Amino acid sequence: MSTDLLFVYGTLMSPFDHPNAKHLHAKARCLGPARMPGILYQVTWYPGATDRLNHHANALESWVYGELWQLDTELLLTEIDHYEECSPNDPRPHEYQRVLRSVEFICQSEWQTAWVYLYQRDPQGLKCLEDGRFGLEHFKP
Repeated sequence: MSTDLLFVYGTLMSPFDHPNAKHLHAKARCLGPARMPGILYQVTWYPGATDRLNHHANALESWVYGELWQLDTELLLTEIDHYEECSPNDPRPHEYQRVLRSVEFICQSEWQTAWVYLYQRDPQGLKCLEDGRFGLEHFKP
């Protein structure tokens, strides 16, 4: 594990209470609000974040907002890989990929390296969440 930090921006954030979110909340510690450069899309009942893309009009100033979590075990990343369907056992191509990115920890105005799950499919046709925030109002499984 290159870092014990995880940036979440969707259904694993603290307002959500489905089983996978509860599992993360029980085994990790929420450090607080964070953001990363990127673009957030509504995939279906869940979001997908991408790096900034040149074809998006506001790409240079777009952010994805979420939470920074400190993990207590590398096994938790393996479990989240399974939830995000990007483990070695999941069929390819994966919808998400776990990568390291620079994330701004807003409370301390400092940058940290954290794991984040980036959306890997073509976002064309998906609704862009212009404010970079995914909330309970978007969660309709």
